[in-house]
Amino acid sequence: MAAIDALDADVVTLGHSAGGHLAVWAAARHPRVIGAVAQAGVLDFLRHPEITRRAAELLGGSPEQVPERYADASPAALLPIDKPMVLVHGEDDEDVPIEQSVAFAAASGAELVTLPGVGHMDLITPGTTAWATCRDAALRLAR
Repeated sequence: MAAIDALDADVVTLGHSAGGHLAVWAAARHPRVIGAVAQAGVLDFLRHPEITRRAAELLGGSPEQVPERYADASPAALLPIDKPMVLVHGEDDEDVPIEQSVAFAAASGAELVTLPGVGHMDLITPGTTAWATCRDAALRLAR
């Protein structure tokens, strides 16, 4: 948040995987963020067991032990988010289940872009169609 505070402009956040979580989280929390692009974002800490296990490591306990941390940190718990969001997810993602983006889009009204034949790292590989899709989404939200 301090980095956004230091800017003298409104911003669109873009992030991949855990960074996708941060992009959407910042959109929910900071008035200078005018939109967010999540590339295979981790958007719901409770939807998948592996995500919940990793979130527990990050947040210092299970959802039962530290529910207030989950309520503050999981983008799904912060809905509604009154900013435009684009969720880009490869259909062949081997790390973050595509259901993270599908369910979040349904709950939030965010734009969902699914890319057939695209895996987790393709979204951040410059020169690929997947990367161009993410870049174009960010530029569109910045207008």
